[in-house]
Amino acid sequence: MQSTRHIIFISLFILVAAIAGCDRASYAGGDHNSGHTSHDPGGGHGHGEDGGPDPISITLFTAKVQLFMEYPPLVKGEQAAFLAHLTVLATGEPIRSGRLTFEITPAYSTPVSLTLDAPKRDGLFVPEWKPDAAGVYKLRLSVDSPQVQETVDVGVLIVHADAHEAEHEAEHAAGAEPPDIVPFLLEQQWKLGTRYEQAAKRTLVRHLQIPGEITAPQGASAVVSPPVSGRLLPPPSSELPHIGDHVEAGQVLALVEPPLTVTTELALRSLDLEVKALEAERSSMQAKARLDFARRTHEREAKLRQTGVGTDQRYEQAEQDLRLAEAEYNSALAAESHYEGALQKIVDMRAGMQARDADRTEYGSTLSLPLRAPISGCVVTANYVEGEHVDALQEVHRIVALEKVWIVAHISEFDLAELEQTPGASMTLPAYPGKRFDILGSDGARLQSIGTVIDPESRTVPIRYEMSNPGALFRAGMLADVYLETKRATNCTAIPEEAIVLDNGRPTAYVLIDGENFQRRELELGIRDNGWVEVKRGVLEGERVVTKGAYAIKLASLSPASFGHGHGH
Repeated sequence: MQSTRHIIFISLFILVAAIAGCDRASYAGGDHNSGHTSHDPGGGHGHGEDGGPDPISITLFTAKVQLFMEYPPLVKGEQAAFLAHLTVLATGEPIRSGRLTFEITPAYSTPVSLTLDAPKRDGLFVPEWKPDAAGVYKLRLSVDSPQVQETVDVGVLIVHADAHEAEHEAEHAAGAEPPDIVPFLLEQQWKLGTRYEQAAKRTLVRHLQIPGEITAPQGASAVVSPPVSGRLLPPPSSELPHIGDHVEAGQVLALVEPPLTVTTELALRSLDLEVKALEAERSSMQAKARLDFARRTHEREAKLRQTGVGTDQRYEQAEQDLRLAEAEYNSALAAESHYEGALQKIVDMRAGMQARDADRTEYGSTLSLPLRAPISGCVVTANYVEGEHVDALQEVHRIVALEKVWIVAHISEFDLAELEQTPGASMTLPAYPGKRFDILGSDGARLQSIGTVIDPESRTVPIRYEMSNPGALFRAGMLADVYLETKRATNCTAIPEEAIVLDNGRPTAYVLIDGENFQRRELELGIRDNGWVEVKRGVLEGERVVTKGAYAIKLASLSPASFGHGHGH
């Protein structure tokens, strides 16, 4: 109900504005790009009010203003009034104050200049000129207003020798009115702040939006931990690194001073392993003796069975004893090998500690193990202070290098078919609202991988991009919205999405024909991208479509007769 009342209110507003206007007919025809000079094509408007030829209309755009001007066919010696309507493009408002300089330059004579100190009313200046000779003239308008300052090169004016020649030329220039024309006066447009946008060639991309995050690349994050427990000490002539410090690969970050019991424990373990190795060696020798006896017994029983003296039962028992002896021997060999290997590890460890102990003149008078940075990067965690006890393999520092980052997004298996082999991508980050980053647009950026295994719970696969990170703008763990490129339209005609109005479910747009006439166009649309939409059919490059106020023009098209009369000047 509220929506219906809103539509009725807008309809009544436009209807009242049309009835309250003047009595000048608006004329169709016109250039949809930069400007146009034309006579009314005659589709229902007929001649001028005095029965003579229809006025000439011009619609021009500069970077700042729109000019819609009407004037009668120019005849030598006859006074002519120029109805110049000026609109500020940035706001859709009329020029309400300021001066207009009207400068006419003949081909071989001195320019004629006329200055109007104020508009006749909002948006309308009415300069008058009486040409004293037939021929070709050039017209320039200069606007000096608090709202805008601009110069408009109108172009050529033709002055005819007599009225008969002017009327003949007007009839020759007249043509059929285009279909689906909707008149909409500038006074009505100004009340709504109507805006236009030119259809232009663009490259549009269809994107698939998926969630993602920024992570450190593989090998760009490292944990520093001690191989043994001990007391944490700073490196010589320095201090323990702090969070945020940059360190280089191989740099000594800290020292770990193990307790004396470590060396003693290694010696005891070495002795214990030596005893067990000897026991394992004796067990393997005994197992070898039993295996040899079982083989001889098995051979003897086999020969007896062949001569018919032995029995099958004795042969089978001998065969079973042989298999058990072989298994026992193999097990004994494995145990012997295990203890020998463990003993060798202990020996190597003790040798390594002795080598480090040889460097104690560098790290102190006691046995201290240096903790070195495995990679260059920034320290992001520092969990202990000087003198604190740390356990073996416990994280003391974590280092992250983020000269490059990974952008990891998760794409549904149902969308995989839309991806190209190397899809382009961009992303937005909640940390930087209003900014969009082209992932593959940076130096050295690349598609790192597309996952090959579907996650059974989310039914997605990861897609990873690698890109540089100048200035450490991106941080590991940041959330992102990733936009994957699925389809691209290059050099296509595009208009803003806000120019599209649904009419009985069909997308339509209203194209400016001249300053006060619009044409309804049905559209065939394509890719939508960042507020723009591809137009495959219905609008040509350079034509201007209505963006703000398009719905009001649609309402006016429902009763064009009510909106086709305008302002008496």
